[in-house]
Order: sequence, then structure tokens, then C-alpha cells
Amino acid sequence: MALHVDPDDRPTADPKPGLLKRLFGGRRKKAVAVEMNGGDGHILDEHHADADLIQSINGDEDAPPPAEPPRKRGFKHKITTFFRIIGLILWPPFLRGDLRTVNRRLLMAAWTIVLLVLAAGGGWLVTTGEKLAFLPGSEVVIGVGRLALPPEARLAPDQKSAAAAPPPAVGRLPSGLLIAPDPLLAETTPRGLIPKIGSDGRQPWNAYARPFDEPATRPRLAIVLHEMGLNTQLTLLAAERLPPAITFAFNPYAPDLARQVEMARTLGHEVLLGLPMEPFDYPASDPGPYTLLTSLSEQENARRFEWVLSRVPGYIGFSNLMGGKYTSSPEHMRTIAGKLKERGLMFVDARTAPRSVAARVVREGGGVYAFVNRQVDTQPTGQTIDARLEELERTARSNGVAIGSALPYPVTLDRLLAWTRGLEAKGIALAPVSAIANRQTPE
Repeated sequence: MALHVDPDDRPTADPKPGLLKRLFGGRRKKAVAVEMNGGDGHILDEHHADADLIQSINGDEDAPPPAEPPRKRGFKHKITTFFRIIGLILWPPFLRGDLRTVNRRLLMAAWTIVLLVLAAGGGWLVTTGEKLAFLPGSEVVIGVGRLALPPEARLAPDQKSAAAAPPPAVGRLPSGLLIAPDPLLAETTPRGLIPKIGSDGRQPWNAYARPFDEPATRPRLAIVLHEMGLNTQLTLLAAERLPPAITFAFNPYAPDLARQVEMARTLGHEVLLGLPMEPFDYPASDPGPYTLLTSLSEQENARRFEWVLSRVPGYIGFSNLMGGKYTSSPEHMRTIAGKLKERGLMFVDARTAPRSVAARVVREGGGVYAFVNRQVDTQPTGQTIDARLEELERTARSNGVAIGSALPYPVTLDRLLAWTRGLEAKGIALAPVSAIANRQTPE
């Protein structure tokens, strides 16, 4: 009798399971081969109930009993699965085919290579770590790691004295100016480095000055540009285009002051710092939070003065920033004059007040001084500036020296550039302000 089988009841083959299912899924259920009508076809049955049904239809009483349910997987199987995953990661060719067809010899060979590499790397690290010694400086090598030590623990006490070396010799910039700071001319304070007279007697005002070797019989004329650094573009333009003999007086509040000062000195300009001092109309006119005031105690003014001292290295001294009232007070100027002399610094009186006594007080105290004869751009027009420069030329010829001051207006920079080109032909030497130190007679 022929058995009619409904097509909808025919078993279908399951799709091939994915890699993760093949690794972690249940064991494959054994297929139950059933001979149907003496044919060669087989049906893959995954359920024992279906196997009993087919057996009863065929009437085969001697068919083998259904397979026993799979045993519960133990710890050994989980370990085996884990190492299979590792093998698949380390040996991509094993990804091809069913897991049961993986060549176990290749798997063992792969793991042997991995273990040999790890053993060789570990042996190299141990051998190298034992041979490493201390490195110089503040880092000590321990095995293959580095331990950063604080600066004070770099050397043992007995090593510090033996390793101490004199400070390196300070050279000069291509412009001829001394590289700053010179360790022999600097004192370390909580605020930073401040200038001092060296143990060899050198004074910062002379050491950091621009070299000048013109004969003393030739008239000398200096130009000091004040308020430098506030406009970085104009400061750079002036430093690059104007003759290096022109002195720059930087505002102590200027941004990026150290870099700007270094740039100016590299291009050959010697540097002053503006010293904020009380004007007559203070606080309507305010030179800033570190202004020296006649109403403050000597200790507070000294604290503010130290802040200005520590701003940057390499300057030769100060020029007053405003300060009409302060420079008109002999008592207060004597205090500042004494501190300037103590540190070997120069003071250039900008003459912001007709009654200024600054240069006279510094001179009487034995310090280094100079004073401005005329500001050339009180009216920043080309015609006015040219007229003031001619007046300075006459002063230089009659007195031997003269100093003019100016602000970095574009028109001022333009007229100074044109004027300096013809100065040599007039027999006048354009000099840095340090070359006129103590050569004037204050009133």
C-alpha cells in the first residue's frame, strides 16, 4: 500500500546555524533515518514524537529506539568552547567549515606558536629589566616602568655637592645684546627673578645695554618709544622697521610681555620698563593696579615696585608711566632712587610734569639717570613731528646729547623712519638711551 504524504508535512532542513550558535548552541540532535516503502529516502527528524509516528506508520516493530536525550554540558565542555573561540580568533582559516571538521593538529600548532611568543616576550622583559640601571635626571627606571621623583630628590645629599656646577657662560644675541637673564645678575624671589648687581660688580643697566662705540665728541640723540607692547602689531612693526638704536619702553601690563621683550632685544633694541606712578589727576587717570602712590606706605609701594621688577629679564631700567605727582615729590623719589641704585638700574624721567625732580634726586643719590628733552608727537601730525625732531637736533648740537620721547602712532613710526635715514649725514649719532646716561644736567 502506498503511503500518501502531504507536502506540507514534509520536514524541511534547518538553515545552517551561525558561528556563535555553533559554538554556544545545543548539541545537534541525532537524525532518525526512516526507510519509507523500501526507498532510499531519509527523513531528518529532530523530535522523538515524530520518530514514533513514522515507526507506527511503517509498522516496523524492530526499529531502534529513539536516541537518549543529550547529557548536560559540564565545565570541561565550556573550557573546550572557550579555547575554540580563542583558536578561531588567532587562526582565521579555522572559520571555514563546521567546527567538527576543524583540524585539531593545526589548532594545537597555533596555540604552541602563541605560547612560545608569550614565553619569549616574558623572558626578554625579565632579562632586560634586571640589566636596566638608573637614568640621569629626575626619572629612575624600575624594571620597565618609570618613577618620576620630585626635583629635590634627584640626587642624594652627598651627590648634590659633587654634581654642583657653575652657571653656564651667558653669550650674546646676534644683535650684540647680552642674553637675558644672566644668572649672575638675577635674584630669585617669590615673585620671580629680579635684577641685581653681580658679584663681579657688573650692573644690569650697563650689561643689558646696546653696545655703542661712537666717539664722545659727536652729538648723540636718543629716541625712546613709550607704551610699547600694548599694540603687538605696531610693536612688531616698529621693532622690524626702525633702527635698532631706538629704545623701547614697554608697558608692564602688556600682553605676552616676555615674548615681546625678547623679540625687541633680538632685533637689537634695548629695553626699559614703564614704572606706574601716581599722576596729579589720580584716579581719573589710573596707571594700573601696581601704581606707586604718595598716599601708600613705604612697604606697600615696595611690594608694588617688586612686582614691576619681576616682570621680565633683560631691561636696563625704568621710565615713569604717567607719574606727574609722584615724580614731583622728592621724599618719595628718594625711596625709589635708593632701590634703583641698590639693583644697578637706570631711571629715565619722561618729564610728564614740569616740576619733576626725579632725575635730580637720582643723580644726588649716586644713581644712573637721564631725562627726556622733548616729546615729539604731542600732536601726532607729520608736520609737528618733523618740527620737534629738528628741535632735538639743535639741542643735541648745543648740549652734546638729547633725548626725545614718542608713542607708537603709525604716523610717528613713519616720520621717525624717514628722519633717521638722513641723521647720519647731519653728523648726529642715533644712540640708545643708555649711551646718554649721566650726561645731562637736570634742573
